[in-house]
Amino acid sequence: MIILRIPRKAGNKDLREFILNQIKKFRRNQKRKYILLEGEIAYSNNYVYFIFPNRGLELAFALSLYLKCQKHNIPCTLELSKPIKMEELPAEIVEAAKQWSERKLQRKYYKLRKTVL
Repeated sequence: MIILRIPRKAGNKDLREFILNQIKKFRRNQKRKYILLEGEIAYSNNYVYFIFPNRGLELAFALSLYLKCQKHNIPCTLELSKPIKMEELPAEIVEAAKQWSERKLQRKYYKLRKTVL
């Protein structure tokens, strides 16, 4: 299980807009014909949790959200039922995540849907 935990507030900043945009992106990719992301979103008072199964495409999506959080200085955590070591991830998944964090995912990465971690 892949878990991405994003705080609702960082310092004095309310992250509502940022979180809503990421939820929209997630819902949209759940419906896309070739992507078909699986996962759930859970809410608590202080955090929003994105929960995914252990598949390559879901990890790439979670990692893309993690990279966006890093870019906006949002303290979030990404765990694979335990903390993930970025240097141990397959290069193709990291490459897909970087590309996905900047723009739309290319079709060549759709095969990651079948990759189990």
